[in-house]
Amino acid sequence: MLYFQQKEYILALFQQHVNISVISSGIIIVPLHSSGMLTTNESLIALGLGVIGGMLPDLDSNNSKPTQIMFQLLSIFFPLVILLSIEQTLPILYIISIWLGASLLLNLTLLDIFLKLTVHRGIFHTIPMSLFFGQSTILISHHLIGVDATFSSLSGFFVFFGFITHLVLDEIYSIDTKEMKFKSSFGTALKFYDSNNPFGTFVLYSIVFYLFYIMPLDKTLYDQMFAIFRDIKII
Repeated sequence: MLYFQQKEYILALFQQHVNISVISSGIIIVPLHSSGMLTTNESLIALGLGVIGGMLPDLDSNNSKPTQIMFQLLSIFFPLVILLSIEQTLPILYIISIWLGASLLLNLTLLDIFLKLTVHRGIFHTIPMSLFFGQSTILISHHLIGVDATFSSLSGFFVFFGFITHLVLDEIYSIDTKEMKFKSSFGTALKFYDSNNPFGTFVLYSIVFYLFYIMPLDKTLYDQMFAIFRDIKII
């Protein structure tokens, strides 16, 4: 009985994270779309990226069904992207065989390896990790998919924003509003480093600083966004 209650609680919490990601991302998308900065199709993509960002912090949860689904999709998508990005002259059946074989291997091993190397609410629940996923989105969008620097930067922003929204919501849940006190989990979600993994934190910060130098960031974009939100009339 307790097992099913835990499963229901995890599912309910996941649904709340998705709902908050949709609402918070939508609040930002509406004025950007109204100003012409985002087209309708780009707005839908940005909304999807915000939701994905809102799910990413729970990748390290052993009981997370979305984690299992995401790794299954990743094991299919990643080998395909690699094969398509490498110029080759292999017959189509060879390419399909390599793709399916690599996907099967990753599906059987990737999730187990990842969960053994991570701890829930560890390094994945940190601000630099949100920056890393935002930066990775910019690089993948621009270099692998061929999106221009402006929308690549926006895509990275929405993944980052969804990620941060998740961390903030976790911290809010760490406050017991009935007894007006902090739960033991307070401070484990929204943090700048993982005190239990100093080496991993150092490596993560090193990667983040390096990616800032190589990613194709549209530096004028965020000034434009600030100007749009500054001029919004609430009433």
